[in-house]
Amino acid sequence: MVQRLIRVWEFLTYSLWVSPLLFALGGATFAVGIMAAPQDILRDMFPSLLPGFNEIQAVRGLLETLLATLVTLTTFALSITMVVLTLAAGSLGPRMIRNFMGDNKTQNALGTFVGSILFLITSLMLMGEKPDSAPVPHLAVTVGIALFVISVFVLILFVHHLGRSIVADEVIQRVGKNLEETIQSASNTLTDPIKAAERAQTTLPDPQDIPRDQAICVASSGYVQGVDYEKICEIAKQTDTRISLVIRAGQHVLIGDIVGRIVPLNDDVSKQAQDNIDQCHADILEAIMIGSHRTAMLDVEFALRQLVEVALRALSPGINDPFTAIAAIYRLGDALPHAMQFRYPVGIWRDDDDEVRLHALMSDFGGMLGAAYDQIRQSATAKPDVLLPMAEILESLMRLAETDHQREVLRTHARMIANAAERDIPEENDRKTVVRAATRVLHHQKPVKISASEDDA
Repeated sequence: MVQRLIRVWEFLTYSLWVSPLLFALGGATFAVGIMAAPQDILRDMFPSLLPGFNEIQAVRGLLETLLATLVTLTTFALSITMVVLTLAAGSLGPRMIRNFMGDNKTQNALGTFVGSILFLITSLMLMGEKPDSAPVPHLAVTVGIALFVISVFVLILFVHHLGRSIVADEVIQRVGKNLEETIQSASNTLTDPIKAAERAQTTLPDPQDIPRDQAICVASSGYVQGVDYEKICEIAKQTDTRISLVIRAGQHVLIGDIVGRIVPLNDDVSKQAQDNIDQCHADILEAIMIGSHRTAMLDVEFALRQLVEVALRALSPGINDPFTAIAAIYRLGDALPHAMQFRYPVGIWRDDDDEVRLHALMSDFGGMLGAAYDQIRQSATAKPDVLLPMAEILESLMRLAETDHQREVLRTHARMIANAAERDIPEENDRKTVVRAATRVLHHQKPVKISASEDDA
């Protein structure tokens, strides 16, 4: 259930229409309340604040003018937004568009314009029913003027924000922050299952070795957007089975692919038992969310690849901006220490009776490091200014590595960087600098813990 709520929340958060819709409803409701308030009492309470209009026709004309101007401002703001989105897609990658659409300042600015427009439209509609001799809605016109002035200043701030938001360094920092939040969120929910699987040295079956009568096959093609592990564990307990999942969030599956295995824990071969297994299979497929695109909040490697895409675009011959690529690499280096909490590629879940009910494939540090480094290294094999910071980050990560497996993964990437430098960098001094940095990673020794007695001696 939590995974589904996260997916819905991500959809709403990165939708450009949600915030303007709420502002529009608020503006219309506010106008109804203002117009329903007794105008004479308000005029007596605030004689110096309300404008001195004596005819409702003059108020109607002013509000119509403000409405037309606000519509023009909103059109201008939307045009600027489309230009920024086009530039971002071309220079930073199409997947960066979702970050601009999910920006709170952009959503709230557009919401301010739309809310002000709906306030004026609703006020004019309610005012149109009143004769010219009706009390002048002083408060409505005062609020309309105030919203117009606020909208003008919001437009200036909006243009300033859009100008800053397209700067590569700003985008990299914002995406990096989202990445760290995604890793931390995943760590909070998956650390205990991963540690339990590491202690038990749990392994998963090969999909090719799973019997067809025990196989879990997906009913549609697409990306695995998320897996409701708690729900699947509950299903396994209800049907007295043990479930193994060989897929994780971010993987692409085709219809009919084997994604897991159901193993009954009793020897019952009755028709009722088989019906329970069939129902278990159907319930598990409902807990595996498959869609046409990947999700950043549930898929750590996809969040990593957003920064990777910025670096790859910067390294392309058409853009050739190594400084942006280096900034993305360093931002990846800031986030990768958090990924070291994913020490093992499997997680296990137990029920209340301490019975293992679910084994599932997890993203681990090796996979995350590969997602962060492989494509950048392949695109920068002849660029020592890019390979060098990659090697330096590996050296820093080596000092933080907690397991022999993590150290071996880091050494493997250091070897690939050294091999790329030896093969593709023609200048000897540049080549030696990169190889020397990669060699420091290869020769790094595991720190020796000194006991308290030795320290006292």
